[in-house]
Amino acid sequence: MAADESVRSVSRALTLMRALQARGKATLAELQRETALPKPTLLRLLHTLEQERAVWRAEGDGLWRPALQLVPTRILSPAHQRLIEVAMPVLEALRARIVWPSDLAVRDGSGMRLLETTRRNSGLAVNRDEIGLAIGMLRSAVGRAYVAYCPAPERGRLARRLARESKCAPEAVAAEMEAIRLAVHRRGYATRHPRFGGHDEAIERFDDQLAAIAVPVLHGGEVLASINIVWLKRFDAQGRIVARHLAQLKAGAASIAAAWAAAY
Repeated sequence: MAADESVRSVSRALTLMRALQARGKATLAELQRETALPKPTLLRLLHTLEQERAVWRAEGDGLWRPALQLVPTRILSPAHQRLIEVAMPVLEALRARIVWPSDLAVRDGSGMRLLETTRRNSGLAVNRDEIGLAIGMLRSAVGRAYVAYCPAPERGRLARRLARESKCAPEAVAAEMEAIRLAVHRRGYATRHPRFGGHDEAIERFDDQLAAIAVPVLHGGEVLASINIVWLKRFDAQGRIVARHLAQLKAGAASIAAAWAAAY
């Protein structure tokens, strides 16, 4: 019972903080209308949060204000959390069937970001990248899958951004991205650049000894995410992985897209 009450208190405190953050400043009566919390509960929460320096009440006007901001992280925004909820059951089922693990990655600026992975549960000695890892767009399999299937206007904007950041000619970056698009569409899947070892560093300095194939998760003409299959190069050849598992990977991407469409 005490545990349930603690959970309820945390939930109420977060509700209060979100309401106060949305308004910027508020009277007790305004907060009571926003949160529908009983006045004694509201006062108790406000005083506790004030002691923890999460809120403060100005003497000048008597209004409550947030002292902390509840800001979604780049790794886990509300949309990312929803995507994880629909994607991970599919990726775990895929891992159970094929043994090799998968990653879920989303675009973040001019690159990709690792949102979730089944590497930990694979039981294999596969390099376990940190959640939130920044991944190169033009060298990784997940990035190349994204480039190949994102809408042309987005691809153009991305090319210009990458050109600015790398101080390369925009035409050269656009040409590289077009070559990636054509190759991925021709094969039906994306692969790593031959000189990509899983990190921005040169492959001579960092090589995770993995290979990968990736496909996009498509919804409404846009790329929600990219998913892959990663495996140790010394244990299997790309051709065999493609022959055995590409259809399952594509089916997984379609299942994620369908689950997303049904839920959101």
